[in-house]
Amino acid sequence: MRRRLLLLRHGEVDYFPQGRPVPPEGVGLTERGRAQALAVRALLEGVPLDLAVHTGLPRTEETLALVLGSRAVPVEAWPEFREIRPGRLKDLEDPERAFREAFQPPSLEARFLGGERYDAFLDRVLSAYQRLLQRPWDTLLLVAHGGVIRAILTYALTGQRGFLPLEVHPCGLSVLDLGEPPLLRVHNLTPYNPLPQTRLSTMEALWEAYRSG
Repeated sequence: MRRRLLLLRHGEVDYFPQGRPVPPEGVGLTERGRAQALAVRALLEGVPLDLAVHTGLPRTEETLALVLGSRAVPVEAWPEFREIRPGRLKDLEDPERAFREAFQPPSLEARFLGGERYDAFLDRVLSAYQRLLQRPWDTLLLVAHGGVIRAILTYALTGQRGFLPLEVHPCGLSVLDLGEPPLLRVHNLTPYNPLPQTRLSTMEALWEAYRSG
């Protein structure tokens, strides 16, 4: 019998208020981000959960709290699932290219926006993922970040370390049934907007927000 892993990206945040970047560790949900989380709550209301995990950052913890509401589900914080860390954006030689190619690195030894190396990021995320699989549960909800969800899905579906070209929108839900073979039932479902109007990737949209500031 396959176990079911629900992967949810946190709700919308604003990394560039007034056009200036803020430390991503402390940023919280916008009003629209909270509404997105409540839409996921309505979708998952009847789904039994054995365990819910967030990354310890405000945007994932707040998203999970809104999704669960008053449900009595065990909750744990796993900081190993935090997003890949950027460097100082003003130090980037070609910031537009760095944003647009962020999850298409020429090598896993490259650095994400001049910060954390991709291979180090994959080491911590996938080792945590393996430990999570060793825990006894049937249905688990992990509220994490776009890069983390890409990394887990890529590894689960291909057995390879890297990043498939999968888009993950704010409060985008993926349903992965783990077994032989693993089955991706749903990817990037956004119940607040089932057919997203944007055709920009997440990193392209972040570049536009950074540039406009």
